Amino acid sequence: MPTPRRLRFVQTQVALLLGLLLALAVIGSFSPGLFVLLGVIGFVTAIELLTPAEVRPRWYGRVEVLVTLALVTAAAVAGVRTVQLFEPGLLP
Repeated sequence: MPTPRRLRFVQTQVALLLGLLLALAVIGSFSPGLFVLLGVIGFVTAIELLTPAEVRPRWYGRVEVLVTLALVTAAAVAGVRTVQLFEPGLLP
């Protein structure tokens, strides 16, 4: 059974991603790369804001793995976008 903090974290993350998706769609600048980058920034921000400072929860170790994967994904998206900007014909 999820704890209230874990449930609050999941609710915050889902609300953040849905709000981000809606905002990008409304302003007409949705792209998967931008969504991933902003989602990773929101994910890391939610972790830092919702993790208690004085005691490290047991689930925090599993979140560190997710943060690492998210940052690697964001770096890959940023790298592909950079290559597309400097070499337009190199990548599709």
